Amino acid sequence: MVALAPALEEQAAPPPPKVLAFIALALLGGVAWFLAIGPLERLPPRRAAIGAVLVFGTAMRLGWFTTPLVLDTDALRYLWDGALVAHSIWPWAGPPASGVPPELGEAGTALRAVLPFAGLRSIYPGTAQFAFLLAHWVAPWDLLGLRLVMLGAEAAGVLLLAALLRRAGLPVMRAAVWWCCPLLPVVLTNAAHVDALLPPLLLGALLATLGGRGALAGGLLGLAAGVKVWPLLLVPLLARWLPARARRRAAVAFGLAASVTLAPLVATVTAVDAGLAAYAQHWLVNNAPLAWALAAFGPGAGEMLRPLLGLAGAVVALAVARQAPGEPIALLRGALVVAAATFYLSPAQYPWYAVWFLPFAAALGCRALLLPAVLLPLYYAFFPLHALGLGAVFAHGVAAIHGMGVLLMLGLSTIRQQGRR
Repeated sequence: MVALAPALEEQAAPPPPKVLAFIALALLGGVAWFLAIGPLERLPPRRAAIGAVLVFGTAMRLGWFTTPLVLDTDALRYLWDGALVAHSIWPWAGPPASGVPPELGEAGTALRAVLPFAGLRSIYPGTAQFAFLLAHWVAPWDLLGLRLVMLGAEAAGVLLLAALLRRAGLPVMRAAVWWCCPLLPVVLTNAAHVDALLPPLLLGALLATLGGRGALAGGLLGLAAGVKVWPLLLVPLLARWLPARARRRAAVAFGLAASVTLAPLVATVTAVDAGLAAYAQHWLVNNAPLAWALAAFGPGAGEMLRPLLGLAGAVVALAVARQAPGEPIALLRGALVVAAATFYLSPAQYPWYAVWFLPFAAALGCRALLLPAVLLPLYYAFFPLHALGLGAVFAHGVAAIHGMGVLLMLGLSTIRQQGRR
């Protein structure tokens, strides 16, 4: 896959055979990993086994450090936003298409020429912007800085996952299942997606909740909402689990963190070129059921369905929070349900969005919700199919496979459990 990377830059119209070869290798690696889940989680947590797993997972990622972006361009916008913040320029003030600030010089002019969605203002909240700034400080205008920042976030995430597994009395080597997942080096190292920041923040918030540390839990959750807005849906669950004495501190910390990270983005959401508004109203990627509905009822159905999908996510979050606190595993299960529901209700279901729920699925050993890590590389079939004029085949067919796989495995699991009774 690394050897194929130079031929797979999105802006160079990669040849379909090489994209299909990349997908085939990704699926093969995913299947091998899926078959290894049982042996991995049963490894005794001895120093040698932990060291071997950490080295293996790190090696998987380091191979991608010198590759160009594969079928992805989001990191280019990260570089732009990071440079703006580094030069004390408000990243939400206007779209790149409005002009290159003089402070960015020739590097900014060259980057703007290849930016995706240059006519839209930044969609990324404050925590994400800080990560972009840090990456710019590490390596200005270079993917290396982004990749190092995301690798650091991943490393923190796997350590916190191990700590959470110990706290919940679950097999600690399930953290190895997450660390060795072959989807992650593609979407978090090569593509350097900012979603890498979510696992350490969310896992840290769960650990703080279990420890009754309200201010820390609220602050971390507010910072997570500053990466991608959806962690707001975890507020009812964590509030339910925190002791009453810790809730006020949690509310204050969450309010401060979320306000600082989200307020600038929300303040521009009504602008005609607001990235967040455009995303919420128009994006439809890799979500076959929604594509089917629009094909059946017309494009106008999206105006009704999108708010309903958002409402459904809120209902799930409130329903999960109704359960009385119990063992730590129940908190993990609640977080998994909310995160996975958010993903499958989202009109856009990019492979890197699976990072929202995969750590929780690994912690609970939930095979059905680990399966998407195997099947989501099929998303990249969009590029050759679109180039061949077969976009509808992807939207209405290929895009359904990962969701259908989850439903099938959940159904089989339910049948087995009923059979045991």
